[in-house]
Amino acid sequence: MNIKGENIDSELTYIHKSIATNLKDKEVFKSVNEDEASMGMELKPPIPMRTCLYVFKESSYVAECCRIQADDLIYNDITLTPNVAEPSANLVNQVKKINECLNKNIDELHNLLIDYGYAGWAALEYTWNNTEFKLQQIPIHTCSVIRITYQGSNYYLLKQKINNQTHYFKIMGEQYPDNFLFYDNQPLGDAALLGGDNIYQFFSLPKWLQSYDEILTEITIKKGDFKTVSNGNISSGVLCINIEPNVGSAIKYDENGNQIHEKTRQEIMSEELQAANGGVAVLFNESTKPLNMNYVSLTNQNQSYLAELKETCKASVLNNYEPPLVRLMINSEKESMNSNKTQSIWEIYTLNLQNKQKPIKQFISELLYELYSLDINVDISTPTFSDRREIEVKLLSDSWNNGALT
Repeated sequence: MNIKGENIDSELTYIHKSIATNLKDKEVFKSVNEDEASMGMELKPPIPMRTCLYVFKESSYVAECCRIQADDLIYNDITLTPNVAEPSANLVNQVKKINECLNKNIDELHNLLIDYGYAGWAALEYTWNNTEFKLQQIPIHTCSVIRITYQGSNYYLLKQKINNQTHYFKIMGEQYPDNFLFYDNQPLGDAALLGGDNIYQFFSLPKWLQSYDEILTEITIKKGDFKTVSNGNISSGVLCINIEPNVGSAIKYDENGNQIHEKTRQEIMSEELQAANGGVAVLFNESTKPLNMNYVSLTNQNQSYLAELKETCKASVLNNYEPPLVRLMINSEKESMNSNKTQSIWEIYTLNLQNKQKPIKQFISELLYELYSLDINVDISTPTFSDRREIEVKLLSDSWNNGALT
């Protein structure tokens, strides 16, 4: 695949320019409707949701890292405890029921974290029937945050546009008047947002952003490879053969008077070469000169370079999301019998997971306070990988055998 400017996917070119432009853009707001200013102002995320969704769909590395990170962060034991010195039996029982309800909604939290992984922010609708709550992830690529004016004051709402319908939600943590129940003639729902960093109030920079050059390059290579393969049997070279003109004998006929076709030397050589399935195009040029052959290779000479670019992209994305290679079912490194390198990697990865769980635990704690007005501690365990478990068992066994444990 020879990558030239005119052959690169136009959508990829647009996305690359869009990312660069958005990073330079200093504007925080844009009009929701330029003809109707009363409809509010939309907060501009650092990267448009269309671009984030494209990267998630087209980059297998980004998608896999987001899913694995969500798995390891939330698909674990979640334990809720009242944040009081001596909780009553009724309070303990109530928190236990809340814990059970939270576990019923674990898949929605998982979807929330996938959105957060590729978009830098995520949204969750919560409903409450005075007994139990229900969580529903809101696909973040359908969302935007708008600032509206109500009774002379500014407020932020989450806006969702999906299937030609528009929905509005009040954002958990924001303050609204008690009588503010409708907007644009629609009832307001309730949503909790996961996001915000040292730059943005509601958004965060996507983790893949520092590697967007490499990611878009890898997508370009993948699309180019597919186009090459889909074109069929692509010749790897051209074999040019000069042979003397085929002066045949008189035309022959069979007993029924049908002409007998005798293969020419060109046909015989072509069939033999094609039977080898080597992707060779054959051109014949009749000449009275002695027979000679000339082969011109059409094989792309930069395939190894493009393969290296793919590996660079993978390494860059993995560096941003920090999963061990083996967590992606890639076990390419050799390790000696006495090495504890693998154990060290798992320990570092576990510490990273625990740090990444802090904002998630805070998010869940604030959500439960919003629903129940209870101060609840949230604890989420981390996965125990087989290598770690085997090493821990071996240490205990060795300690027992050596008399360190009794």
